[in-house]
Amino acid sequence: MAALIQTASSVLRYRGGAGQWAWAIHRAAGLGVLAFLLLHIIDIFLVSFGPALFNDLLFIYKAWPFRILEVALLFGLLYHALNGLRIIVADFIPVVAKRSIARNLFYLQIVITGILFAIGGVVMLTTAQEEPFGNNPILSLVVVVGIVALPLVISLLFSYAPTASTIPLDTDASKGNYQDSIEVIVHGRQRGPMNRAELNIWLFMRISGFLLIFIALFHFFLMHFIYGVDAMDFSFIVARWTDPVLGLFWRAYDLTLLVLALVHGMFGVRYSIEDYFHNRAVKALLLGGAALTEIALILMGAFVIFTFNPA
Repeated sequence: MAALIQTASSVLRYRGGAGQWAWAIHRAAGLGVLAFLLLHIIDIFLVSFGPALFNDLLFIYKAWPFRILEVALLFGLLYHALNGLRIIVADFIPVVAKRSIARNLFYLQIVITGILFAIGGVVMLTTAQEEPFGNNPILSLVVVVGIVALPLVISLLFSYAPTASTIPLDTDASKGNYQDSIEVIVHGRQRGPMNRAELNIWLFMRISGFLLIFIALFHFFLMHFIYGVDAMDFSFIVARWTDPVLGLFWRAYDLTLLVLALVHGMFGVRYSIEDYFHNRAVKALLLGGAALTEIALILMGAFVIFTFNPA
């Protein structure tokens, strides 16, 4: 926890500009989307216990606080997807990674994210059947603007925090001292062999991220704008998974989304653990717990998807 606090403090005080905040919001958005995914897998698993339990728990998604969280989820998905696409393009087309081009693409991405999120967020809230957002465009717009403004306010506040020059230098790379850390990392990797496992993970994150841009956003659009949250109940799951024409397709689609999103998200958790926890025992415990959680949730989701019987 000491390493986590010191690293977070250094990051917030470091004047990294747009690139730093693009990275910080990307990580926060990814972890937020993963948290929602974990909850969603658990509630879908409850479908196997019958309509009574499943339908009784759906009030959580229809309550007004969760409506706000779902709009925040839309922001997280859009930002993480578009920023991830920018990263993928820069990885495979080096000229895009030039500072001027990358900065302009980031601002363009922000504009596109803002427009799509503003339209989608207002529609999601104004079409809700429950008060206070239903048919209330002004309140809905206030919530949407507040969600967008939150990361901007945080970044502006910390722009006036003490600069990185006030942080005592140390040769320990885990303490957020960037100049010394870079020297340590570069020196350690100059003659190191390429790690094939890490390369495969890097490729998986890029490929799965690219696929999830379409799979996850289409799923969100379908559930929140075509069908609507208010239409979700046990009978909706039955109709979707037992359809004689598309039932098998939707089960395979849901399983693909589950596996790609969960594995992609858990690798993101791994990066966060390795960034902030440097005690080997603690790191091993957290990584092992994350791996076991991932395996358990994939098995839960696959079990429900392919053994579901409405009877």
